Amino acid sequence: MTQPCLHLPCSDEMLVAYLDNQLSLAEREQFTERLRHDEILSERLALLSHSSLPFHDAFEPMLADAPLADLQARLDAIPEPARPAGVNRRQLLAAAVSFLAVGVLVGRYALPSTTSEKENNWRSLVAQYMSLYSAETLADINDSPARQQAELQRVKNNLGIALTSAQLALPGVELKNARILSYDQYRIAQIAYLDPQYGPLALCITRTSEHGNTAQASEVRRGMNVVYWCSKGYDFMLIGHNPPDQMAAHGEHLFKALT
Repeated sequence: MTQPCLHLPCSDEMLVAYLDNQLSLAEREQFTERLRHDEILSERLALLSHSSLPFHDAFEPMLADAPLADLQARLDAIPEPARPAGVNRRQLLAAAVSFLAVGVLVGRYALPSTTSEKENNWRSLVAQYMSLYSAETLADINDSPARQQAELQRVKNNLGIALTSAQLALPGVELKNARILSYDQYRIAQIAYLDPQYGPLALCITRTSEHGNTAQASEVRRGMNVVYWCSKGYDFMLIGHNPPDQMAAHGEHLFKALT
């Protein structure tokens, strides 16, 4: 087996080999050292380690809109390759991640094309992403004050909105981290929390072309409760499994703190 790529992107197959303890001692030590300094690689490893996540349910609406007839016709035109003698878990998991990426791409082309429709559908994209979260996803995150401050500075650099941990604090839940998600021209800030009873909770923020403010509204997406509003050129969305009354209270708390 080749040496782990310490300076180049690592394949999903290499990550699964690490999870399956199939690396040599030297390779494992090198890989562990890289994990200590590569946050993106650590997140990819966490995704693969939770291989029971509901990928199919999360992306089923996207795949339902895929051009299946055209795709099937193209597949039928390709000569069928010889079936491999066997497929191991490492190859299956790597392939699953690849199919997940294909599902995301199909969904992007199936989304509405107008600006107003896209701005309304960013909440759908966030809900699909959040449906993959579990309490374990956030359990081992470095949530030190210094780390959170650096993450919120990254949010400010990308979106121009200044946030502090004190503003974002919610009663009864733990602030975990802040990260930047990307979709086409959109940059979405995701502020993640962990509720000890109801699990992951997130405040998501993106720029909007709307200049006015809107009152808070609520909806349900993928079995999660959502509270959303617009203020000062930004769209806000709070999403989680908490009951509607708690979500409304949390939303009101954040609305007052951030406006």
